[in-house]
Amino acid sequence: MRSATATSCAMYRSSPPVPAAMPFAGLSGGAQVQFRAIATEMNYTRGSRLFTEDEMPKSIFVVCSGRVKLSVTSREGKTVILRIAGAGDLLGLSAALSGNTHEVSAEVVEPCRVKAIRAKDFLVFLQKYPEASMEATRCILNEYQTTFSNMRRLALPTTVAGRLANLLLEWLDDRLEKGSKERRLVVPLTQEEIAGMANTSRETVSRILHQFQREKVIAVHGVSLTVLQPQILQQLAF
Repeated sequence: MRSATATSCAMYRSSPPVPAAMPFAGLSGGAQVQFRAIATEMNYTRGSRLFTEDEMPKSIFVVCSGRVKLSVTSREGKTVILRIAGAGDLLGLSAALSGNTHEVSAEVVEPCRVKAIRAKDFLVFLQKYPEASMEATRCILNEYQTTFSNMRRLALPTTVAGRLANLLLEWLDDRLEKGSKERRLVVPLTQEEIAGMANTSRETVSRILHQFQREKVIAVHGVSLTVLQPQILQQLAF
């Protein structure tokens, strides 16, 4: 497993991911034609920002491939990573609908392909096509459920080991939900970034992951991590 100065940490993508259902892909007739007309496909490299906390919304983004980290920063400059978005996620929707500034920052953590839609064009599109408005509502509800899960991950486990276990289980569940039967994971995150998701330090992340290896809860081979005993992670998480 690589350190915080490396380009990635050994977790998440040992085999090609199963494509997720794209938001608005099921629109019919004129709605689908209009959606394609207002959506511009763009590519971003690692480190690029889709939008920044406290910035007024300019566009919404449908992630087609790659991953994006969503984070918030305190007044003291401490950054907490809320989650890693991937294919099938819609980013920037709540800010675009409310007309308020973004509450989070979105930074690319691996080469990313997205469909970008200007916020003004998107709002007109929703007004014109009720089925598109229903899909936007579904996406907002999914965003709420995801936000609740993020807060539960950070707040409920009383130990750092519990928070890291919860994080590994989230990634494993996501993989299983996409049809994979493997427990082998690869994530494009540094240990520093994983620490940001668990609200701890990089040194603590390194120590606990090594402890998981010694106890044969996980196994690390090069750039991959295999969950050997998910039941132990569940006990730690809850």
